[in-house]
Amino acid sequence: MNAIRQLLTALGIFFTLSVLAKDGFQITVKITGMPKQKLLLGYYYGDKQYIRDSAFTDATGKAIFKGSETLEGGIYLIASPNKQLLFDFVVTEQVFSLETDTIDYIDHMVIKGSPENDAFFSYSKFTNKAGKEAVAAEQKMKEAQMENDTAKLRKYREEIRSIEMSVIDYRNKMVVEKPNMLISKIFKMMKEIDVPEPPKDANGIVTDSLFQYNYYRKHYFDNFDLTDDRLVRTPVFHGRIVSYMTKVTPQIPDTIIAAADLLIAKTLKSKEVSKWVIYWITNYYETSQYMGMDAVFVHLVKKYYNDTTITYWVDDATRYKITDRANTLNYNLLGKKAQNLSLPDTAGKYQTLYNINAEYTVVAFWDATCGKCKEEMPKLKLLVDSLNQANSIKAGKKIEVYALSMTVEPNDWIKFIKEKNLNFIHVYDPYRESNFRTYYDVYSTPVIYLLGRQKKIIAKRLSVEQLQDFINRGITEDMP
Repeated sequence: MNAIRQLLTALGIFFTLSVLAKDGFQITVKITGMPKQKLLLGYYYGDKQYIRDSAFTDATGKAIFKGSETLEGGIYLIASPNKQLLFDFVVTEQVFSLETDTIDYIDHMVIKGSPENDAFFSYSKFTNKAGKEAVAAEQKMKEAQMENDTAKLRKYREEIRSIEMSVIDYRNKMVVEKPNMLISKIFKMMKEIDVPEPPKDANGIVTDSLFQYNYYRKHYFDNFDLTDDRLVRTPVFHGRIVSYMTKVTPQIPDTIIAAADLLIAKTLKSKEVSKWVIYWITNYYETSQYMGMDAVFVHLVKKYYNDTTITYWVDDATRYKITDRANTLNYNLLGKKAQNLSLPDTAGKYQTLYNINAEYTVVAFWDATCGKCKEEMPKLKLLVDSLNQANSIKAGKKIEVYALSMTVEPNDWIKFIKEKNLNFIHVYDPYRESNFRTYYDVYSTPVIYLLGRQKKIIAKRLSVEQLQDFINRGITEDMP
């Protein structure tokens, strides 16, 4: 599993660069007052920033970033050698200049050859001015509070509200007047959906309590242009997608899968957007600490990683390893019937998992020389004994344990069983005939599964305390 996570993480770093055009780029940055030093050219991607290039300033503070390959569109940044942000800007045009000074990077910015950056810095200058006015109004409001002057307090609150509305109005105007500019698409993406009032009956009673939530989910992406490659290289996109997948979408595997498929379908016209979305969702749910989320990973791998036209950035070796991992997890997803095992016990007699007659069956993979196993197995015995004594069930036991030993020396295994009086069904696999490591994803010990009467997987990778909680709550294999 760790290897797959490393592969996915590596993908997240290395596939961020698209197949590049041949025209190249040249961005001239001049910062009056800047000493001779190296400047860094970076870009936003997901929730991180990456360095793309560097250049040294001359005596006038000018540095030229250039390359033979076209830069991918998005929000970029200029940073100092110690990676301190100086200012952001937009890359859509490939040849342009930005000229400013160290006194005020934003307000003194002059742009040549980039309408996108004209719009970007016009907004930045406007918000700088609005921010200063808001800080001044907040200070006056604090003074009014100290003086207990309610009239002034009201005045400055209204002033702050007016400043906030002026920024919103500026954004809305940009969206209408310059809809194809990246900054406009970012503003639009930031807007929340206007949700209508829920339907009511003749008596004014709401008839659908989930109407507003369902409306919001359905229309969440109305303000996104998911066909624009540039969106993935903005500081806003990541948070909005994460919020949809982890907060707006109920964290139930089937619901997550449906939401993921819906979102991915909306992005397939953009190679960059679909690539980032597929990668992020796959990685997030494969590495989730919540039980059952591996079903999302398995679904995504089967549907998208097996299609080289969609996941075109994945090389053959990585695709094989990811697919192999998904195939292993597919055997032991929650709700599936566990793979049957038929293995010899301490006397050489074969014991079959499916033949166990109990309300619950615990499948425990353990090793008598494993320190954690030595703690957990006696605790498991105490739990099983107490549950079986407290519950008289006609059709078999309350709980039975099918304990598969991975101990190298059989004598160590048998000795520990006798010492701790572990009254389980004990088996081992001396001839490697069961393939249990793949079927049950066993790569360490102990590993404990909880099965229902029909041998469907209720829970997996449990501690004894967690196992007890599942059983005490009466969770069964038929529960959703």
